[in-house]
Amino acid sequence: MTMSENVARSLSAIRKASAADVDALAVIGPAAYAASYSYLWDNGSQFAEHLATFGSQAFEEFLARADTELWVAQMEGSIVGFLSMIIGSPNPISHESNGSEIPRIYLLPQVQGSGLGRQLLEAAVTEARERGLGHIWLDVMASADHAKAAYLKWGFSVLGTKMFSKPVRAGYADMVVLIKHLP
Repeated sequence: MTMSENVARSLSAIRKASAADVDALAVIGPAAYAASYSYLWDNGSQFAEHLATFGSQAFEEFLARADTELWVAQMEGSIVGFLSMIIGSPNPISHESNGSEIPRIYLLPQVQGSGLGRQLLEAAVTEARERGLGHIWLDVMASADHAKAAYLKWGFSVLGTKMFSKPVRAGYADMVVLIKHLP
């Protein structure tokens, strides 16, 4: 672990989200997504529509579901990122059962590389193992080289490819589906 990861770990916490977090998540989600993926969009109204999927109501509905978990990353008491998990969601490539999807893992730019993403993922892996699940999976934009490299470093392997479901800039709809088997 690097010195910056050690510092981040000492000043940070990973915990399950609660209803009290939805307003903060509704700020963090769009900010983190826009910082990482605004280049995908050439239609401002479609981009704004997609950012709305990170709103307070969306987080409230997600937390109310029986098949979901949501963790937040905090640094010095403030939420700086989150990870969501859907239990039992089959992957779009091999359709394996007994797994979970990580549909969203986002951190604010200033804390990326601090180890918080890995800590969020470790929380999800622990939960999946405790539930007796055999794998977790996620998809990432093919153009997101830094994110793909992190997932591969964290033990994921490439399972296949798919297309992003929203209309984005030409040439940027490709996604990579990754899987991590849990021993």
